[in-house]
Amino acid sequence: MLFLLNPIRMKWENEGMAPSADKHYLARILERRDISPDLWTLRVDPGGPFEFRAGQYATLGIEQDGKRTERAYSIVSSPYEDSLEFFFELVPQGALTPDLSRLHKGDTLLCRKIAKGRFTLDLRSGRSNHLLVSTVTGIAPFVSYVRTLYRDWKKGGSPMPGNHKFFCLQGASRSWEFGYREEFERYAQEAPWFEYIPTVSRPWEDPDWKGERGRVDDV
Repeated sequence: MLFLLNPIRMKWENEGMAPSADKHYLARILERRDISPDLWTLRVDPGGPFEFRAGQYATLGIEQDGKRTERAYSIVSSPYEDSLEFFFELVPQGALTPDLSRLHKGDTLLCRKIAKGRFTLDLRSGRSNHLLVSTVTGIAPFVSYVRTLYRDWKKGGSPMPGNHKFFCLQGASRSWEFGYREEFERYAQEAPWFEYIPTVSRPWEDPDWKGERGRVDDV
């Protein structure tokens, strides 16, 4: 089974509309981690009960001057975690990421109460080899998958029915854009069902990189 993901943002813009209390939480940022000048993660308290499956997305938004802008972002965290984690890339002329890039611990943003998306794991399809392919922030739902499977595996010895294997290929221009490389390498060292291969497409800008080179779709 092949899961191929590039970061895709869904778009909603609502002018002159206040956030609806029955549809939105006021989420609060608990932690920010800067990865590079244009990449960062946020961990947030959603502001209320928030159920989701690994691979789904949450809709985040900011309201300014009577205008609310919202986008959908894949959830990095596992459903087992108490907070929600997201991985962002700055789009300089984007409608939302420039504002999100200015947020820090303690700041607030809107979060719709219901997670959506069908990019979830199907472990009962009869296929046992799963290829996960992504570029930089597209790794987000795969982190959610692997964190969830790893937690189940550590608790019960087997995270899934059958003899499943997961192979994750991640591409980036330079190695410092791999926001979860160290975490995935730890899983790969410990879990026999998981392999992780990062590849850099601009090694001349990253001379210390010793791993795979080339675009992820060529590896």
